[in-house]
Amino acid sequence: MKETRPNILLITTDQQRFDTLSFCNKDSGVNTPNLEALAKRGVNFTQAFVQNPVCIPSRACWQTGRYTHQHGVTYMEEIIDDTPGLPAWELSFMERLQCAGYRTAAFGKIHMMPEKGFDELKVTGGKGVRWTKSAGLPIGLGPLGRDYAAWLEARNPGAYEKIYAGRNVPEYKKYRSAITANLPVEDYIESWITENTEEFITRDHDKPFFAWCGFCGPHDPFDPPEPYASMYKPEDINLPPNFGYDTGGQPVNQTEEQITAAKKIVCHYYALVSLIDDMIGRLMAALEKKGILDNTLIIFTSDHGEMLGEFGRYGKGNFYDSIIHVPFIASFPGNVKGGGTVADLIETYDLAPTVLDYAGAGIPRTMSASSLRPILEKTKTGRELIISEFTTYDRKRTGICIRTPAHKYWRYTDGEEAFFDLASDPYERENRISDPALASDIRHLRDLLLDRLMECANCTPTKNGVW
Repeated sequence: MKETRPNILLITTDQQRFDTLSFCNKDSGVNTPNLEALAKRGVNFTQAFVQNPVCIPSRACWQTGRYTHQHGVTYMEEIIDDTPGLPAWELSFMERLQCAGYRTAAFGKIHMMPEKGFDELKVTGGKGVRWTKSAGLPIGLGPLGRDYAAWLEARNPGAYEKIYAGRNVPEYKKYRSAITANLPVEDYIESWITENTEEFITRDHDKPFFAWCGFCGPHDPFDPPEPYASMYKPEDINLPPNFGYDTGGQPVNQTEEQITAAKKIVCHYYALVSLIDDMIGRLMAALEKKGILDNTLIIFTSDHGEMLGEFGRYGKGNFYDSIIHVPFIASFPGNVKGGGTVADLIETYDLAPTVLDYAGAGIPRTMSASSLRPILEKTKTGRELIISEFTTYDRKRTGICIRTPAHKYWRYTDGEEAFFDLASDPYERENRISDPALASDIRHLRDLLLDRLMECANCTPTKNGVW
């Protein structure tokens, strides 16, 4: 009997803001033609939100289709490799695909502690801005990892150590790691990830496959190689309207040096996005050459965004839209009409049941996420709300956020609360939690949050992860 189930390619980036897609933000000037082509072949979800604003917990949500308070991976350790992974009874969707007869593989950064559910692995821990040496630091070995190091050393002896040596220059600290990589593009980490993914998807497989291609960028260090490092010019960069404000909404004077640094960082961040876009073009060409593009479900998204100078801040770990709002594209040319845009809210952990749905693998009741298939096939609309959760590295603060199309509310265990009227304040400059005119709206979001958490109480697994 001829196999009719689709191949599945999951493409993820690390720390990519939604507004870095050229076709969603013409004002940015960022160049992403291959992602635009992917969206034209599929559906672009313009209101996709992550369930946690840091890497490993967010990705654990993808892997399980469950919120962090359900699967238990709630925080990241200061020493990344010490971060607790999924409990044994939490099954990943990759394990479920294996049970359904799929061959599974992962290449690049997937940040699963430890990896499970894969027949084949060539992974990296990521670039790691804190690592200025490959070894000898209390935070552990450089996370680029042994597999990439061995590949690179065989091509370019001494190059792996040069990566870390290149971070010991004054510009690295002055410009918050915005430097030019001392490697050619073909030796850069994203090229290694692409090469491994290409090789896998173009093999002759005797069963349908699932491949996860996890790019490391545009996460810092913001270190694109040439010619990408020179692709964007600081004089063409418009900093965000909330760049010159603090998180209390008060104007803050920015020095010329701070403005110069911010623009350089944005240039290098965009350059990394464009580099990845070109790598995605290679993957699409490989699928097409193999003749399997029409029977491959492709999902593209990111684990969280980047502040990129908003409120004078960089990094992640909060509930501002610059962090929790990310790109999300789903393409299945042979089955889903292309060129569509969905402006309804979705949660990115919905990718887990979506993959299982199209694979015919069955969606367990333990998943609180929902398959996007009815939305892709235009039989259903998106969500009324999204939820995101966050626990700090030291586990002293835990917060939860609810967002609707019009409003956002969050609360932390130390009592901090915030409420934003997104229609009048899309850049979240005015916390109106104490505004009596919005008291009923605030109560409404609290009630919606409580209702959603009560719904999730019905998604509790047994110790083997099933009902």
